[in-house]
Amino acid sequence: MNTTADKIAAIITKPTPAAPVTTHALAELGNGNMQKGLIRITEYFHEESLANLHRGRVQGAMLGGFVATIGIGIFGYVYHRRERKKLEREEKAILATLRNSTLTSGESKNQTQGIVLDEGSGQTE
Repeated sequence: MNTTADKIAAIITKPTPAAPVTTHALAELGNGNMQKGLIRITEYFHEESLANLHRGRVQGAMLGGFVATIGIGIFGYVYHRRERKKLEREEKAILATLRNSTLTSGESKNQTQGIVLDEGSGQTE
């Protein structure tokens, strides 16, 4: 509840309000009818609770969207990183296989010279 609703609730639930004060306030709120004054107070609390409910739903939706966006981002990052590592392992396996088969097939080092074997380190054979 907001501070106004808290103040209204504190005044209404005060343990020692004088009856004439309470009835006078209710009558004044209801234009001379205490029942209408009480209805006016309950309608206020009802409207205020609906406004808080709506605000809570909007905040919940915003928070849910934010959390979902972060979750999707983390998932995308992990997936991309995992795929990149798999690709790097495959790259290393291909390079190692080519390097071994080229050197063991009887070719001399002069025939394979100038071929970049590991692009990251700039090594040539």
